[in-house]
Amino acid sequence: MTGAVRSWTESSLLLAGAEGGPGDEQGTALLLHYGDLPAATAAEDPAGEAPPVLLVHGYAGSIADWDGVAPELAEDRRVVAYDHRGHGASTKFGDRRAYGLDLLGADLEAFAARMLPGPVDLVGHSMGGVLALRYALAHPERVRSLVLMNTAPEPASSWGVRLLFRLLDVLVRRRGMGPVMWFVERMVPVPGDASPRDLARMERQAAAVAGMDPAAFVALGKAIRSYPSLRDRLSAVACPVTVLSGPHDPGLQTAAAHLAAGIPGARLVVLPGAGHNSQTEAPKEWLEAVRDHLARAAGTPASP
Repeated sequence: MTGAVRSWTESSLLLAGAEGGPGDEQGTALLLHYGDLPAATAAEDPAGEAPPVLLVHGYAGSIADWDGVAPELAEDRRVVAYDHRGHGASTKFGDRRAYGLDLLGADLEAFAARMLPGPVDLVGHSMGGVLALRYALAHPERVRSLVLMNTAPEPASSWGVRLLFRLLDVLVRRRGMGPVMWFVERMVPVPGDASPRDLARMERQAAAVAGMDPAAFVALGKAIRSYPSLRDRLSAVACPVTVLSGPHDPGLQTAAAHLAAGIPGARLVVLPGAGHNSQTEAPKEWLEAVRDHLARAAGTPASP
């Protein structure tokens, strides 16, 4: 990409959505913070024939998770992402009853209907992958293709993961997001060769975690440990699918294999050097894999 790196943090807006749902007796309007990057080549393709790419972040994430890849992906595609309720700069309700996968799924439906009424190429990371898969099953006519990143068709069964979440749940209920930040700072060290752009992105990601609604952290942490399995429904996914995994994300490698085996025609791509956050840990490889996926979905050669 030539010229200055574009950032959607400069053009983010607030989108009024539905009311908060259970736990929101005041009927607070839901505001979803989103970023929208038009394709850099839009002037050459005013018809905008290529479907937009909708990025759906994971648990305790935000649109900052895509900062390292979205501008490059938007060289020839419109790229859109938003913060889930309770995350980033979207509305925080302060009540666990206002959070759950069904509510987040309804938010995705409302956001897509308002912003992207036509078919989209949908990319979901972790919890966002579960939401994306559910959306594709419920609305196959609205999804041209699907990328499922570091996600699973059913809750993790690892006792270690469950124990960690239970411990963090107790600490967050008592002390807010401080204990989570302590954990993140030790599990995600700053690379010695990080560029100023990387450091700025990591600061935005850390700020999003620190600012997450503790009620959302607790409620959604429970939800992603107990949602109904989708394994028996994988064969119903009819669009082109690429499953992305990382060798350093051991808890989800088997799940990635199950996804790829269960979805007709799905491709499994393991990104070298990646862990759970492949878009930030292996951005070059992530971009290559996603661009190849989009080209295959369109039936055209991938751009270099």
